[in-house]
Parts: sequence; structure tokens; C-alpha cells
Amino acid sequence: MKKLLLLVAIIFTDLTHVVAQKYATCQTAADISCETFGPVAPNGAKDKFVAKHHSHGLYFEEEHNITWITFEIPRDTILTFELIPQKPHDDIDFLLFKDDEDLTEVFCTKLGEHKIKPIRTNLAKPDSITHMGNTGLSLTATDTIVELGYNPCFSKALKVKKGERYYLVVDNYTEAKGAFIFDLHLKFPKYIQTQTEDRSKVLNASTDVASVKTASTVIPGKTIVNIVVTDSSGNPIKSQLDITGVKQGQVINVDTTAYRLVLNPRQGININCNSLGYMFTHCNFYSPDTASTITLSIVLSRVEEHKSFILKNIKFQEGVAIFTASSQNELMNLLEFMKNNPDVSILIKGYVNDPGSDNSGAAKKLSKQRAQAVYDFLGVAGISKKRMGFKGLGNEQMIYPKPANATQEEANRRVEVEIMK
Repeated sequence: MKKLLLLVAIIFTDLTHVVAQKYATCQTAADISCETFGPVAPNGAKDKFVAKHHSHGLYFEEEHNITWITFEIPRDTILTFELIPQKPHDDIDFLLFKDDEDLTEVFCTKLGEHKIKPIRTNLAKPDSITHMGNTGLSLTATDTIVELGYNPCFSKALKVKKGERYYLVVDNYTEAKGAFIFDLHLKFPKYIQTQTEDRSKVLNASTDVASVKTASTVIPGKTIVNIVVTDSSGNPIKSQLDITGVKQGQVINVDTTAYRLVLNPRQGININCNSLGYMFTHCNFYSPDTASTITLSIVLSRVEEHKSFILKNIKFQEGVAIFTASSQNELMNLLEFMKNNPDVSILIKGYVNDPGSDNSGAAKKLSKQRAQAVYDFLGVAGISKKRMGFKGLGNEQMIYPKPANATQEEANRRVEVEIMK
């Protein structure tokens, strides 16, 4: 009830959340911590940094409808994934980059300077036999770089290590800008569940498990989703899950390590996940068109002193310290994180989009007001102000010093949180 009252107290002018608008650049990449993402529809964004003529498959010949995705490897494994267009004949291409930098800003800057090359690519046309547009990394593929034309639609799998971060940029060559689903095949052997397995054999007997009552077999046309929460070593973590989208107007709140849902075809849900001693995270999931059973793994990382992170989904209206409608989930995530970690103190840092100014006066003032807006939100919600500080940094360290479009301008208007202890 407190959560609902708090949400009512915050006025958002527009509750529409358009996923496709967010992921058009390296800096605004969708940060994935679950195994299935999408469908996500590109919005026609172009990114000149990943296009280069006559690169023999190393870059896109030209960009069309760009979507950026990033993810961190939870354990040493072999990375495979699949990009599945919702319109089977769509031509989906991709470039995969490894991030060897400490900061996203540094990685994206070097990418823009063409100092970082992709380690896997695939620009092939849809399969000439099946005429399907699926692509990705496969254990059976042999090529790391695949050029344009009727070539293999999958590239070679990649050996990866725990803690490594990768960036995937996807281009829908097709003019229709069709949506696609990203299936990330990171291996979690202890938690993979088949259609006929008993859950007690899959999950540790000592684990607290909450479940919606469902049949043990796939319901025709519907998808069974098994949500599991682990740390980076694959150990189960009891977490607070807030799930919306299952039923209109309903929020599911459970404390558990695993949860089961049944969704209709193409039904979308949002999952917020918090646990003591761990960084919060969230993911969006859309069920496929056909009946299936899916394990949705959420991996949490431990809280570390002086670690900073960008609250990517806290956004502001231009020129003022007023949250946009899409900020509500991230604000609630931050609130739950502070409640679940009562010994954690944070510094809230505000930034503005103000290219070319001397970073004084109005710029500093607005950035401070934006940081204070988050500070006040947490204070009103009951978080002690002794655990929080805030400051405005104006246009220091702008992600895009010379923003070229509205997406880059929005990325500059951001909030970062630093763990102080």
C-alpha cells in the first residue's frame, strides 16, 4: 500500500513507456541481466560509428535501424546467443564488441574513434534454404566475421570469463523496422528446467520458492516462465521481486529465489529485483508467439564501496528538474535498494546537457536540482538523509560533448549514484 501511495504522490504527465526509443546509442544500450530480452523494435536510429564501407564484414556497410544491448558475463562459459526477428524474413545483422574499459563513457568514446573493433559479426542475408532471418553465435559455426551475401547466418561461439562485459549492436536491414527477440544463452546448469521436470529436482530443497499454481506441462499457446535469481557464482539469492504486467493494475510482490508465471503470447512484464548486499536490477520480458517453457535467470552483483552506476532510466524533462514518465520504475528500484541495504550510504550526482557553456551558474544549479529531486524522493519515502548526499556537476563529463540528436541530449541529462560505504 505504501508503494502505491508513493507512486500516486509522484505526478507523471505521460505513463507511456516506449522501449524502442532508449537503445539507439552505445551509451544508452539496454543493460541485460536476464536470458531473454524483447521483442524490441528499432526506431530508425542510425549510428555512424558502426558503419564503414568495404570493411569485409567487420562493420555494417551502412546503418539502418540500430539497437544497442550490453551484458556482463556471470561465469566462465561459452557464449552463444540468437537474434530472432518477429517477421521471419527480416534481415538482422549484428556486431559484437568486448568492453575492456572501466567506464562505459571511455568504451563508447574509443568506439567512436574507431579504436575498438568487433570480435564477432554477421551480415549474412536470411538463410537461403529456410528463408529464416535468425542469426547469432553458434557452437557449430566456424567463422568469426561473416560478410554480406548468402553466407552462414551464425558466427562462431565465444569463450568468455566471469565479469567481462560485451556490447552487441543490432541492425535491422529491412525497411519495415520489425521487432526482434534476443535470447542470451548463458549457461546456468543447476537451474535449467525442461517441460516435464519436477521443480523440486531442479531447485535446492532448502530454497524458498514461491509459485503461481500452473500445470506441469505447457499450456497451448502460452508460455511458462521460471524466474530464478542467483549471484555471479550461480548460487540462489532470496530477493524481493516486484512484477508488473501479469494482470492489469496488479503488482506481484514476493520474497523468493524462484517464481513461476504463465503468460499469454507476446505478453510483456517488468521485473524489479532487490536483495540485501546486492545491486538492484530490472528486466523487461516479452513472451514469444508460440507455447514454450523459459528459464529467466536474473544475476545480481554485490555492493562495492565507491562503485558508481548510472541510473539509466531516470530521465528529466528538458531544462527542468522534473522526472519523465519512464523514470518511475528506476526510482522505485533505487528506493527498494536503499530499504534493503540499511547500512549503505550514497552520493547522488546530477548532470545536464549544456554543450559549450563554462559550466557555471544555470548549468550547475540545474544539475544540483536534478540530484536533489532524487534525494527528496528518497527522503519523502522514508530514507534517512544521513545516508544520502547530493551535488550538481553541471556539464562536467558529458557523455556526448556535441550531441547530435535528442537521444544523446537525453543521455547527458543523467543521474549517477556512488556507493560511499
